[in-house]
Amino acid sequence: MDKNLERFMLENGETIFRKTKDGRKLRIAIWKIQKDRVCGTIFFLNGHREFIEKYSETFALFIKKGFNVITLDWRGWGLSERPFPSQPKIQHISSAAEYQLDLDELISLAKQKNLSPPWHLIAHSLGCLIGLRRLTSEPQSFNKYIFLSPLWGNFPYIARPIQRLVIKFEKALRLLGLLMLTQQHPKKYKPYPLTVDFRKNTLTSDKKQFKRLQTILENNLKLHSGVPTLGYLIAILKEIDSLNRVDFPNRDILVLLAGQERITDNKAVLRLIRRYDFINVVKIKKAQHEILIEKETIRKEAMSVIHEFIDS
Repeated sequence: MDKNLERFMLENGETIFRKTKDGRKLRIAIWKIQKDRVCGTIFFLNGHREFIEKYSETFALFIKKGFNVITLDWRGWGLSERPFPSQPKIQHISSAAEYQLDLDELISLAKQKNLSPPWHLIAHSLGCLIGLRRLTSEPQSFNKYIFLSPLWGNFPYIARPIQRLVIKFEKALRLLGLLMLTQQHPKKYKPYPLTVDFRKNTLTSDKKQFKRLQTILENNLKLHSGVPTLGYLIAILKEIDSLNRVDFPNRDILVLLAGQERITDNKAVLRLIRRYDFINVVKIKKAQHEILIEKETIRKEAMSVIHEFIDS
């Protein structure tokens, strides 16, 4: 691993590159507790355009509590394979089902490595959409499900009527060859933390954490993801729409919402889950979108809620 990146990766882990059933190479990281008593395993599903090193401090907290941790770079991001290697700054999927193949590989590796049960899923943002699909299709995959700042509703920055229109006319857009269009030229893409001043950012209120993100991205250009195609956007919108029409199985579920959220749609999340009395919902009032890379007091509040839920 490049030394510029290695210094941000949590120590004593194992990094593995594996191919999915459809041939995409993924980067997966595992931290396995070397103790007689292990509390279980955390499957951490990160969000859009993210990478393993971003949550090193969070993983350390789970390991300290006695959990194994397994996580990944989703296809197209981090050091996992890009859809178009000659154009690495273009994000594209044909269907959100592709991410389930990535999750299949994560689970398969966890079984091979004999990672201790119980298995708990902890997901953030877009990772919550992927995790929710697994919850509704194979609820027994994990013992408990924890979702932070879920992307389960509208994209606040895209008008709802436009979202409905692009879904409705997907076939026509495909026939016209427009699904590969991007909002900006891929070569001009820069990761969000490198385009905004700390005071205006919508991720975290912790200046130290924001600076850490900037430093990682400034020194590791290979982690820069890219711009999504119109086809990518439609695939995610269709998955949101589909999952808003299915029933949640009665499982142990915790949803953490950021009180200062400006990226995902808290109201849409609450509308989706309001009919399920078995879902625990906690709002972390002072948190922005990135609850787990917030100020230490905010992180402690969130981690306390998570561990109390896991232990219950």
